[in-house]
Amino acid sequence: MVVMLLGGLVYWRAFQAQQSLTRAAGDGARAAHTLIAAGITHCHPTPTTAAANKAAIQQRVTQTVSRSLQQSAMPGDVLQQLTVGALQWGSCPSGGESSARFELTYTLTPLLGGNCSNAWFSEPCTLHEASELHFATLL
Repeated sequence: MVVMLLGGLVYWRAFQAQQSLTRAAGDGARAAHTLIAAGITHCHPTPTTAAANKAAIQQRVTQTVSRSLQQSAMPGDVLQQLTVGALQWGSCPSGGESSARFELTYTLTPLLGGNCSNAWFSEPCTLHEASELHFATLL
């Protein structure tokens, strides 16, 4: 019975952490969309401006995701255990739709100590989430 309760506790914690990661991915996507809607686009005609815009959007996404996870009482040290993947941009069609995608990976510390998987029990240790934005360029 104790083993079942511990298993329930481990997976409940992982479920709650996954929900926080999903919420943070949505917050990051909204932050990127806000900047894109304001005209900071990756499809700028000048390559240096386009690169600067991409960097600004990436930085805002990373900051927003980190802040969201810190405010959600995510277990562990968010700044060390979170990896925000680089935004993968779609093509730049003239007047058409484009897209951006990013992935989050969070290393969850084992609740019962030790490693994440052994002969007697295993715990979820790595959580993944991805977010994809679709938008129409107005310029």
